[in-house]
Amino acid sequence: MILYDFRRALRSIWFYIALAASVASLWMDLGTDSYWVLHGSIVDPMEMLAKALSGSGSALSLPLLASLPYSANAFQELSSGAARMAVFRSGRTAYIISKLLSTIFAAALSQASGVLLFTGLLLAACPAAVSPFPAHMLISRLLSAIVFSIAGGTGALLSKDTVSAIAVPTAMSFTLFMLSARFFTGVWLINPLSWLTGEIDTILFLCIFLLVMAALYVVILRKEVLRYV
Repeated sequence: MILYDFRRALRSIWFYIALAASVASLWMDLGTDSYWVLHGSIVDPMEMLAKALSGSGSALSLPLLASLPYSANAFQELSSGAARMAVFRSGRTAYIISKLLSTIFAAALSQASGVLLFTGLLLAACPAAVSPFPAHMLISRLLSAIVFSIAGGTGALLSKDTVSAIAVPTAMSFTLFMLSARFFTGVWLINPLSWLTGEIDTILFLCIFLLVMAALYVVILRKEVLRYV
């Protein structure tokens, strides 16, 4: 069941749309530095990558790009009745675990592939890398993407609407940004912009947040599976 869901995620056109859009978003976050990259000036590609990974454009687009590949799949299967046969053949537990892991897999792989492709483009234009690869920032991006993807799947199940798989994480990101900017200015961990910095405490916070969101997703999906199947 898990391998079947993984293959379905990789065959989805939305997976590749999210991948391509991630590369475009990272490029736009370079701002005016993109001019120097295109004209072959001597710049450090790893510094450019770190700038793109922590840019505001990435933070704003990530909720949409993370939830686009596979977040709505569980709700679509339940609402269409396709989940019944899958649950009968695999069992409820395997089905629920498969949906959680495939949601994580699609979001993380699409973002990781987008970042690596963008890195390849930077190295092709400016091969003289001095700084190390910002692996900590990539980890933060992947964890953030997984959180948003699970939030999208949870939102779709609760609202019974496919569009909510995209709308809920986007609204969640905007709400957290507004709360941190206007009411909780000292609590920087709730600001989605800070999630992409790769700091150790940020990564720990995202890991805890991910576990909470995953538990919520499993509880709601189990309830919906019992209801529909």
